[in-house]
Amino acid sequence: MITLDRPAGLKIAKFECPACTSNTVLKSNGFDSLLVNEIGAYSGSMWMDVRDGSRTTTLTVNASGAWTLTVGEIDMATMTAGSMQGNGDGVVLFTGTARKAKITNNGESNFAVHVLSSKSLDLAVNHIGGYEGTVPLEGPALIQITSSGAWTITPS
Repeated sequence: MITLDRPAGLKIAKFECPACTSNTVLKSNGFDSLLVNEIGAYSGSMWMDVRDGSRTTTLTVNASGAWTLTVGEIDMATMTAGSMQGNGDGVVLFTGTARKAKITNNGESNFAVHVLSSKSLDLAVNHIGGYEGTVPLEGPALIQITSSGAWTITPS
């Protein structure tokens, strides 16, 4: 168990376990309790404590290999004012303006895109497997992507 002594508010966690071979789990005692639950190797980022009143104070890791965990502030998110792409789980700070975005995913498992703007927290996409579609997306926004494969987000 890892104890966090950070103040309340948004955090970004980057977790890596490149040599893991069995179930890899990262749990939080905050609102977003199950952050990672994968079979085998894992590398990705996720947000924590985006909801009012949520405060993560402990994280628990269950992994079969050597792992690293870094918890920081919003500056750990990938920053862009335009199109974005990645592979696996990630957090992107979209600094541009937009009304919508074309989104694609080449993964085989659950694909989810959460968008946190000044107005709301929305689940823009929740799909199993490959995906291609256009969804509302107002920027600037913080975007969390959950994917088992390659993804793209093209705001317009």
